[in-house]
Amino acid sequence: MKTDEIHTAHGLVEVTFNSDLDAVYLRWISEYDEGTRVRDAVRAALDYVRANDVKHWVVDVSMSSHALSNEDYEWVSSEDFRASIRNSPLQKFVLLPPLPDSGQDDRWVKDWEQNTLANFGDRVKAKVCDGLKDARTFLLQEKE
Repeated sequence: MKTDEIHTAHGLVEVTFNSDLDAVYLRWISEYDEGTRVRDAVRAALDYVRANDVKHWVVDVSMSSHALSNEDYEWVSSEDFRASIRNSPLQKFVLLPPLPDSGQDDRWVKDWEQNTLANFGDRVKAKVCDGLKDARTFLLQEKE
């Protein structure tokens, strides 16, 4: 497996391109930041997606100890953010949800697939996956 480092914010997130998944992979150590580091990481990932015509996006919050700040949550829920995703080549989204020992409230996970599909239109697919094997199967399956 080949990975390209795209962006790193120490103690917060590592953004890479994972050739095995053919995806931009955002591994969150913590999602909480009072500055712009969350937005900087996501924007760097989106820039890479556009520059390299990447179709897959994986968000791994499985070990993230803290959720997004209210400000960052509002940003990822905003129309500007949604438009950035819609105007990208992205077609499939995977969420690796918080594990029980992460300490995160995971009630939002049950609605994530439906909300992602509602926000980004019928050209995308989304799935909550139990691990990388499940993610790989979903991402690399042919279009139905």
